[in-house]
Amino acid sequence: MRIKLFALLVFMLTGIHSKSQSISYTIPNGYEENISKGDYKKLVDLSIAVISKRYAIDEVQEGSIRLKPNEDFSIINLHNLIGKCVAVSDKAQWVTVINNHFNSMFSSAQEQKQFNPADFASIRKKLSVRVYTEATMLLRGGIDGFIVRKDLEGTYTVLMLDLPSAFTPVSEQSASIWHKTNQDLFDVALHNIKEVSVEKKTQTFKVNGKELEVSFIVNEDYAASFVLDLEHNAPEMVGEWGTVISIPNKGIAALCKVSKSHPVDFVNFIQGLYSTAENYYTKSDYPVSKQFFWYYKGRFTPVNVTTGANGSVNVIAPVELSKLMTTSD
Repeated sequence: MRIKLFALLVFMLTGIHSKSQSISYTIPNGYEENISKGDYKKLVDLSIAVISKRYAIDEVQEGSIRLKPNEDFSIINLHNLIGKCVAVSDKAQWVTVINNHFNSMFSSAQEQKQFNPADFASIRKKLSVRVYTEATMLLRGGIDGFIVRKDLEGTYTVLMLDLPSAFTPVSEQSASIWHKTNQDLFDVALHNIKEVSVEKKTQTFKVNGKELEVSFIVNEDYAASFVLDLEHNAPEMVGEWGTVISIPNKGIAALCKVSKSHPVDFVNFIQGLYSTAENYYTKSDYPVSKQFFWYYKGRFTPVNVTTGANGSVNVIAPVELSKLMTTSD
């Protein structure tokens, strides 16, 4: 009798679980080549086990875990976690990776509760920005509801809160109570970025038989963000005719000043760095852009770069830069 009662109880609990949670193990679009179906199921199940200790789960659909109403989060995306897990070859360590990932996220939610979201004075020092590819934002559910702008072609600059344990995007809803324009908020965030300590260095290389001065800005989290306001953050790295920049990922930027005395150094710079920049972009968990940009008077213009069948790298200067070069005395 006890066995029958136990079996009935298991059946009832299983039925309740299946009705309360709709769980899909479909790999999110764009990640099919990154993780196998079996490994993705393992990741989802381990994630549910961690999250359900704190929050009520409504459903799981293609990389997104939707929570019940009135929780700290509405949706928890698994896209970043996929990248973290597949980077660890020992799958026995995935439990630790997943626990650390969500514990950091939960700590961030608790930290946000500790300050008054209506008090802009307590928020302003925590404002920051991150640069994400358009593809990354699409995979994370799009930009609706967040405060974003376009600085670099193919990317979004996203307004963030820089908390001790995590970065979290600022929603339009939460920002509405501050009574600040988006421009005001980005100005504050970029000012905060200026105060960040970054490594700056300049070296001379030989490219195509010619000496070339190349500068670097390095910071694990902020290099790409720091470059967005280059003329104020590192004016010494801006040439008379601007600067050509590569920002392959969030942690590093390479720069070549353009000037009347060195008008075509940027061509050798791009040709010498092209393969390396692409590699830094492709292998990064936080890529920014494979393109090269001409930075001039606060604006970023893509530089047209093509490759030939023999591997040659061909560079076409932006129209405005060409005009500067042809109209100078």
